[in-house]
Amino acid sequence: MNGMTRPCVLGIGLLVLVGGDLSAQAGQPPIGSSPAEPRWPDLLRQIWGLDVDRDLRNPLLDNVATPCAFVRADKSRSVRCTPIIALGMETTTHGGWYAGEPRENVVTTRRELWSYAHKQPQAECTSGRFTPPPLKTGGVEFDPGGLTFGFWVSNESWNDGGVYTNPSLTARVNQRLRSQPYKAMIYPNRDPAKGTLVADSYIIGWEYSTNDDFQDVVMQVDNVKLVSTRLHEILAEGTPVKKLAGGFAFVEGPAWSPNENALYFSDIPRSQIVRYADGKTTIATDRSGRSNGLMFDRQGRLVACEGADTGGGRRISRGAPGRPLEDVATRYNGRRFNSPNDLWIDAAGGIYFTDPRYGRPDDRELDKEAVYYVAADGKVTCVIDDLVRPNGIALSPDGRFLYVIDNGANSLHRYPTTAPGRIGRGERIAYVNHPDGMSVDVRGRLYVTGEGGIWVLDADGKWLGLIETPELPANCTFGGPGWRTLFITARTSLYGIDTKTRGWHLHLDGMPPEK
Repeated sequence: MNGMTRPCVLGIGLLVLVGGDLSAQAGQPPIGSSPAEPRWPDLLRQIWGLDVDRDLRNPLLDNVATPCAFVRADKSRSVRCTPIIALGMETTTHGGWYAGEPRENVVTTRRELWSYAHKQPQAECTSGRFTPPPLKTGGVEFDPGGLTFGFWVSNESWNDGGVYTNPSLTARVNQRLRSQPYKAMIYPNRDPAKGTLVADSYIIGWEYSTNDDFQDVVMQVDNVKLVSTRLHEILAEGTPVKKLAGGFAFVEGPAWSPNENALYFSDIPRSQIVRYADGKTTIATDRSGRSNGLMFDRQGRLVACEGADTGGGRRISRGAPGRPLEDVATRYNGRRFNSPNDLWIDAAGGIYFTDPRYGRPDDRELDKEAVYYVAADGKVTCVIDDLVRPNGIALSPDGRFLYVIDNGANSLHRYPTTAPGRIGRGERIAYVNHPDGMSVDVRGRLYVTGEGGIWVLDADGKWLGLIETPELPANCTFGGPGWRTLFITARTSLYGIDTKTRGWHLHLDGMPPEK
């Protein structure tokens, strides 16, 4: 076993891994298939409504596996690791967990939880309704304490070290799979009936052979949080989220003013726009029209989405901060907007904005919750009308794509832009629990407010990691010196975190530099 003690297949084993770094360099394997068995992409789509590529949490990037590990979510409850589908060999399969950081190639303990000798009958493969394999030994719950950990499986058809959620470990302990170590595909667990991701729950598709069909074992793990190391380009290790101000009713729509070196944000229930500068807050106006999303245009004017209910303006307005704002758009086809929510300005000076309906429905005039575009000449066009409840919105740094959050479907959508106010066919690129607002950085990464904090995604919607926040966030934006501070409005407070990247607004910054 190349300088290591042989791992126990049963019970508790000790792995002592030595040697240099052995990052998995194999390319992303094509998904294989087995006769008379459902394909892994089909299982994901039919059971969980997931896409095999875009919803994957641990992709290979530049032919290097994403290091991932888990921590326990709720310290008062056990972690559950449950095999739910078995389509591999009928010989005994073992599964369990090991302790280790995501970047480490050293495992101090490997513990077995359960074993089974079972393969789903053909009738279940045909129907798509699976009964979890009956356990031969052990149970599904364990207490990892405060350890960071991963999972493993093995099958007695092979006398080897098994396969791990960290491909580097598979490559190190399993000579048979040394050149093909990527054997676990990790996905968020989604409840299609509710249309939401199940909190702190993941689905893992395992391959312990070489045909890479990734359904030898399908495992559900609960009460865990996924730890990713893919935020190292964005945050220095240990960088805290700092509380900058508090005591508000419900804050939203942060917008950085480069002319004033100040942040403005909305306190919606109080109909206030608050100014934050030099560590202090002041009230810029207490007649905001229940403003929500804010953004500064190229002329330094504050553009606001004014909402509904008592005192709500139900319009897009614009003007000097602290002074009465003027109408930009109030109606579409002669009917008042629902409740303008969030906005983004393009290079032509036009405004994309979302118009869901929050609050009382009794005075609603439009039958769609839609996305609109206000051209520089004031003409309003509807660009998207097939989302449930559009909310957060952003343009990519180069303006080629429009991103829209559908709060009603817990999803993020991307649309190609073909001209100012014109878009092509969109696609769902990510699921996010309780999404609201978002921002983008110079590299096109997306910062989406959602359950637990800021979900950081790449430009294609791939999950990069989570910036945890003390309160549920509603929106975020970059600002401060060099646009490197991510400001976060979260319920009653304003937070900030210093980053190694910078935000980007095409209408202010122009085209981004080449990568």
